Amino acid sequence: MKIGSAGLALIKSFEGLFLKAYDDFNDHIVQPGQHVRGTLTIGWGHTTAAGPPKVYVGQEITADEAEAILEADLVSVSLEVSHLVKVPLNQNQFDALDSFQYNTGWLGHPNCSLLHALNSGNYALAESDFMLYDRGNGQVLQGLVRRRKAELELFHKPA
Repeated sequence: MKIGSAGLALIKSFEGLFLKAYDDFNDHIVQPGQHVRGTLTIGWGHTTAAGPPKVYVGQEITADEAEAILEADLVSVSLEVSHLVKVPLNQNQFDALDSFQYNTGWLGHPNCSLLHALNSGNYALAESDFMLYDRGNGQVLQGLVRRRKAELELFHKPA
């Protein structure tokens, strides 16, 4: 499977489009010489950890480049989700998991309770486990709470 329009729209609604490199700690455009507290990010939430291109201070891209980067990132994310999830999913469930993986990268982690619950066939537990991933630096972040709720809503939506 590959991400559908609902998943793409969800990701874009939470990531926002930044054509200049920014610090995801505070969504501040980073100028040369400034300290980065979080992760250097560009486009629709692209980080160096996601693969090329490497994000650097002062970097600028076009909207078309941001779309191409997102498309490439989502190919990798969809492949990860397809490889990791061993139970049947409808398109909306797949899209919700793509958004989750794009944002957290946690599905492949050995301690990912959401994936363990899902692969054991316990969809209800997997659904509640979405809400366990609402923290940044040990603190509950309202933006992550909203995102997990939106992912959960999409996960529940019939295809």
